[in-house]
Amino acid sequence: MYKISKQREWIYTYMLEHPGQHFSAEDIFAGLNEMGKTVSLATVYRNLKILQNEHRIGSLMLTSGKQVFDQTCRPHDHLICTHCHRVYDVDMTYDRSLERKAENQLQLPIESHSLILYGICADCLKER
Repeated sequence: MYKISKQREWIYTYMLEHPGQHFSAEDIFAGLNEMGKTVSLATVYRNLKILQNEHRIGSLMLTSGKQVFDQTCRPHDHLICTHCHRVYDVDMTYDRSLERKAENQLQLPIESHSLILYGICADCLKER
C-alpha cells in the first residue's frame, strides 16, 4: 500500500474528470500544469505506475510505442482512429471462446487478451 500524495490524487482526479479519454503521461503533465498544479513529468510517470499497481487505472500500449492510460481497469476493448489516432473504449460482451481457441491451437494457457479495432471515428468521418 502506498501513502496517498496530493500529486497522485491530482492525477487520478484529472483522469476521472475526463471520462472516456485516454491520456499519455505528457497529456496529464500538461493538463495539470495548465490548471496551476505544479508537478514534474517524472512524478506523473511514477504516480501513474502506482495507480496501475493499485488497479485504479488501466493502460494501453499503442503500436507507435506510446503508452496511454484510462480510468477503466475492467477488461474492455479499444478502437483507434486511423486518422486522428484517438483511442475509444469499446464495450462488447466478453467472450472467453477466443482465449479457449488460442489455448487449443497453441497448447498454452491464455491469461487475458486485449482487442484493438482500427477504424475512422465519427469526428474524422464528418471532416471527409
